[in-house]
Amino acid sequence: MSEELRIFAAYVVAGGILLSLMFIVVTVTKGFHYAKKIEQRVSTRSGSLSTISQIWSEALVGRLVRCSHIFAFLVFRNCSSRFCRKRASTLGDPDGPLPQLWQDWGITPMLLMYLAVITTLVTNLVIQSMR
Repeated sequence: MSEELRIFAAYVVAGGILLSLMFIVVTVTKGFHYAKKIEQRVSTRSGSLSTISQIWSEALVGRLVRCSHIFAFLVFRNCSSRFCRKRASTLGDPDGPLPQLWQDWGITPMLLMYLAVITTLVTNLVIQSMR
């Protein structure tokens, strides 16, 4: 592997780590505000979202876990397959009305964080395999 390509890959890894951290900060601050609203609107007694909100606190890790579950709920809720709708119903009420802004704040920061992490990991694997 050429030296220029290795340097570029190192920048990609460093940038991916920084972007991931930035999206985590956005998720646990502004995104969590909307995640709590979504939890209140779609939680059911038998759903996992109500249990998760009781188990995990509003500390940093708890916020990230709760936002991850809201992300999963929104992704499953917006898929058209029967399997996904069933998974969404185990988390909460998939037919509950949610404003688009709330859904955007529940999906976008987490999706971007996951994409940054995946990019970082794949780039790191490519660097390791080229040695």
